[in-house]
Amino acid sequence: MANLARIKSHIEQLEPMIAQLEASLKASPNDFAIKLELSSLENQINDLREQLYRENLKREKEIIELRLIGQTANFGSIPLEFVGGITNNLSSAIFTTSKFKKFGGKGGKKRDKIVQDTIDLRLEGIGRGSTIFYLSGRTSPDLFGNSIIQDTLKNTFELLHSQNPNELIDRIGSVGVGSVKYISKFLSELSNDDLDIDLKWHSPDNQEYLWEGRKDNISRIYNSLNQMTISQPVNIVFAGELITISSKGKFEVLTTGNTHLFGQFSNDLLEKMKEFHIGDHCKGIITKTTIYNPLTDKEKIEYNLKMIE
Repeated sequence: MANLARIKSHIEQLEPMIAQLEASLKASPNDFAIKLELSSLENQINDLREQLYRENLKREKEIIELRLIGQTANFGSIPLEFVGGITNNLSSAIFTTSKFKKFGGKGGKKRDKIVQDTIDLRLEGIGRGSTIFYLSGRTSPDLFGNSIIQDTLKNTFELLHSQNPNELIDRIGSVGVGSVKYISKFLSELSNDDLDIDLKWHSPDNQEYLWEGRKDNISRIYNSLNQMTISQPVNIVFAGELITISSKGKFEVLTTGNTHLFGQFSNDLLEKMKEFHIGDHCKGIITKTTIYNPLTDKEKIEYNLKMIE
């Protein structure tokens, strides 16, 4: 899968170049040279996205390995109730983050079904000694070649690797606040069952993601998550100039009130966002969620785009 990493790297190099040319074309709409160069780069990036899509189709599924470690797992078997609590909460966290990636804060049974069919989470197998479990989810690339479950797993591992409460609060936004309760329950199950865990995933970039969950960091992350307070999302109507837009789901708007709003948008808005260019005037609705950590007295505000036109 080294080819996939190369394709992603090229796409990331082209995106800011295209954004810069779009801004230049907005300033000089009749400049034929800019139009020609922009058209060439757009053709290149579309071709790369098609390649990325084909490569991820070959991959088919993502495999997550859970190796349970502890006294109750020493003899090659483990009580079924322990396994159910651990795997169910982890799969619920993966599902909830995938739904957040796909639809943002929008809910409903129809959207749940779409996400379920897209990632198709399953217990793939049981390893030697019955203390190693494999969960799988479909890679299911979208038309841009991106995979929701790959993004979900990457962000989940990054959150679990948080070294302090400040890192943790900064990374909650990348998995979505709805996943916090399931990650917390997953950690609680490990602690209550007196189990450690090695959580592993091999990404398509040939990178091994490994989280060594031991009692100290399980307890540290669990305690930090459970002391945080998360507000209910509040809708904010905005109007202003689009400053930044990225296929990775990031945007920035300078409102007519001269306020900068930084945030992210879900995959279902990708096609809509392709209609916009840097410097365009836009209006819409953003949801604002406030996360507060009393241990560090740090407050983090997450903005998610709900609608734009």
